[in-house]
Amino acid sequence: MEVSFIITKLPEPALEIVEKLTQHEFQILSQEDIRNALSISSQKSIRYAIRRLLENGIIYRVANLMDMRSVSYRLATPNELTDAFNNLSDKVFQDVLIAMNIPNAQLSQYKAFVKSN
Repeated sequence: MEVSFIITKLPEPALEIVEKLTQHEFQILSQEDIRNALSISSQKSIRYAIRRLLENGIIYRVANLMDMRSVSYRLATPNELTDAFNNLSDKVFQDVLIAMNIPNAQLSQYKAFVKSN
């Protein structure tokens, strides 16, 4: 029996991380880059936000081939987000889309695309 939960809330730093990844040229940041880009000084809060985003498929780990001890994070592609958004409440879904800087005019179209897949 498969049990699925609808995520009704993400921590505030999680939305800030999504916003920073969206704004970054390559949409890939290390945890240190994320910490430097955010106004949050608590490493624990940042790790928790990253873990919640990873668990929900909103971001993915990217191996650093130059230094395998470190890892970077990237924003999920629209197709990957389709699976992730099925487990999010409408409020969290909209908050993530806003953090991704999707214009208000396109929000409903994007929602329809994601929900249909």
